[in-house]
Amino acid sequence: MTTPPSNKANILPFVAVVTGDIVKSQSFSDADFSTIMKELEKQLKFYALQYDGFFDIFRGDAFQFVTRDAAAGMHVTVGLRLAMKAFSPSVDVKLCCGVGSASFRQHEVKTGSGEAFVLSGRGLDNLKGQNIALASGVKLLLHKTQLLTQFADAHISGLTQTQSETVLAYLISSDKNHDTVATSLGKNRSNITRILNASHYKLLADYVGFMEQELRVSQQDV
Repeated sequence: MTTPPSNKANILPFVAVVTGDIVKSQSFSDADFSTIMKELEKQLKFYALQYDGFFDIFRGDAFQFVTRDAAAGMHVTVGLRLAMKAFSPSVDVKLCCGVGSASFRQHEVKTGSGEAFVLSGRGLDNLKGQNIALASGVKLLLHKTQLLTQFADAHISGLTQTQSETVLAYLISSDKNHDTVATSLGKNRSNITRILNASHYKLLADYVGFMEQELRVSQQDV
């Protein structure tokens, strides 16, 4: 007999909590908004499967995602923003990834508590002039990453819908091969390479890799 999933509260020393909402959600028609939220849920499910995560969507256009693999926090953050920019109708999101201790029930993420939840929620509320951010109680981590995150955020803002789609496909590709990306998008390789190069995709890929490394170091220090 299959054991049902536990909804017992977990107290963990270092997790990533990504809190976000849709930018200018009220500007969309009811039909478009419904389609957008279905795509958001699809993307959250994808990252939940990839990184042993859980999520809730609430208050209409707000959401929270939590993963025990805190090192993946900014990969999820960047990926969600790219995915929604790539969608049609294209939409932007604001997201803050908070890292730290947390207590949560797997199927009631929105009732979670602890440092990571507080930092993520406050960070989102305080976002001014940018769309993604990392929040942490570790000052050295912020000192090393805040400026890079601002540059990454500005870079993503400048990507077109097609570029966002292509860079995202590269980031989630298992082998980081242009042929694989082309196949996944149903396009020829030369076209994909042209779009990736115009998008300066390696800068964003290197940023995601650097953030994963820094978060993993912080997680090991807990």
